[in-house]
Amino acid sequence: MFALLDAASPRPAVAPAHEAEPWPEAAPPTAAFLCETDGEPLAALIGEGLSPRFCSWRGASGRRYIVSVYEAEACPAYCDAVLIAAAVGADGRRRALALADTGVFPEPLLARAVKALSNVAERLEFHLHLLAASPAERSAALDDLQAAAPYAARS
Repeated sequence: MFALLDAASPRPAVAPAHEAEPWPEAAPPTAAFLCETDGEPLAALIGEGLSPRFCSWRGASGRRYIVSVYEAEACPAYCDAVLIAAAVGADGRRRALALADTGVFPEPLLARAVKALSNVAERLEFHLHLLAASPAERSAALDDLQAAAPYAARS
């Protein structure tokens, strides 16, 4: 299901369906800032030609989720991926707008996401996390990422 992140809605009081395993190291002090407003660039790729194609988002647990970055209209339809729809401001900063599991039929979900977010003033990107191998891992990643977004409500 495609879920918009809404800063005006109160956070649900329900615990996530799947608890993410505790991460062995503490998140850096900038993690909350970065996961609220920005996809973090990958340090290993800075200055390289592939740098704009990848970034990471931090979940509330401090875990980093490496994503491939695509323009919304050119996003490939990968099955069983974690999707983060992100708005990119004029200054290049990103903020998460929506989260979803692409499931086994990603084309309709991507089309609905483009349509639902067509009124966003900023440039729209889709970020795909392809490393969650099972439905439980994708659900845990979505819960972790959603918990990192302030006032986010995921349906």
